[in-house]
Amino acid sequence: MNIPEVTFKTRIGDDQNLGGGCSIGGKWKDISTKELFDNKKIVLFSLPGAYTPTCSSQQLPGYEEKYEDLKKFVDEVYCLSVNDAFVMNAWFRDQNIKKVKPIGDGEGKFTKGMGMLVDKPKQGFGMRSWRYSALIDNCKVSKIFIEDGKNNQSQDNDPFKVSDVDTMLEYLKK
Repeated sequence: MNIPEVTFKTRIGDDQNLGGGCSIGGKWKDISTKELFDNKKIVLFSLPGAYTPTCSSQQLPGYEEKYEDLKKFVDEVYCLSVNDAFVMNAWFRDQNIKKVKPIGDGEGKFTKGMGMLVDKPKQGFGMRSWRYSALIDNCKVSKIFIEDGKNNQSQDNDPFKVSDVDTMLEYLKK
């Protein structure tokens, strides 16, 4: 399966802290999926939301901790969420993430194209990404680990069994 072709709205150079995590002063920069994934081997993991419990306490820190191990097999590691660039950048700053790169899919276009856009009304989240990780080789998904129970009714316990860094590393080492 090819990944969807979209343009991500990113922020660069936001270095004026307004307090509460928000920084401004930079500018918008459009980055296409081609720029990020073309002729590269990438680990992409996606999660329901920045600042949420499992995402903040386990998934993102796990990938950050084992980033150098992943880099033995891939060109880059990206974390994607249906959040805007300001939120993703503030979350990464708050979590002290220096290695994994954030991708804010604010409109959910990439996530929808991956077939992973779900409604999470019970939490009041609206449309978000289902939790998964993928190995993407030159814009093609070569392996994907999708958490069980994907649904549009918030009928889940936020499963986190196969989209973790250890599952991806185990796969890459084979």
